[in-house]
Amino acid sequence: MYSFMPGSTSMQSRVHIDMLFIAMNLREQAGTERAIRTNRWLSARRPVGRPPAAWLACYPVFQDALLGCETRLGALPDFVRRAALERLGGSNYSCVPTSVLDEVRASYLELRSTCVAEEVRRYLSDTEDSLLASHESSDALETLAAGMPRMLVPPVARPPCLLSSGNGMFLGGWARFVAYWCRKDPTIPLLAVDWPILYEHVAPYSLRHLIDDPGFASTG
Repeated sequence: MYSFMPGSTSMQSRVHIDMLFIAMNLREQAGTERAIRTNRWLSARRPVGRPPAAWLACYPVFQDALLGCETRLGALPDFVRRAALERLGGSNYSCVPTSVLDEVRASYLELRSTCVAEEVRRYLSDTEDSLLASHESSDALETLAAGMPRMLVPPVARPPCLLSSGNGMFLGGWARFVAYWCRKDPTIPLLAVDWPILYEHVAPYSLRHLIDDPGFASTG
């Protein structure tokens, strides 16, 4: 593969470099696995090496990492599920059983903050925004952080930033991302969800909650 003579110094240097890259790749892969906490979650994950499902193909950003952590929403920790359910609105979704959420595909992981910040900067640089345009000489992420109200986030059981499908970045959780980034957290928690299926499965429980509400019944 290489033109160096066996035993030469150049060949040894190339081998050392290759070993270094392999170690770095293994270390990065291990970092994406930190979010796994339960055997149930581990057993529900999608095997690596398979092509992404249709729903996950809609998430081009971090897709390779998301593919390795694909699972069921019901198998994820409560603080992760809550972040997705709260996005659906103000209804009380505590009555939704885990078996229903097991029908919804999701992918949850923690990526290095520097990696996520790089993608955020790329997204901001491609977005037409008057605030950012007026600060062309400054860092786009710094400008975003300066203009966003500070948000208190827990040091553990951190709510994830909800990834947006398509060409977007975050569907929800911009303030969380800025808070984690400003706090210099080493990783950022991210969550991708099959939203159409989630809406389909949870909507009946939302309607049931409205019907059981005395205030709703009295308006009929």
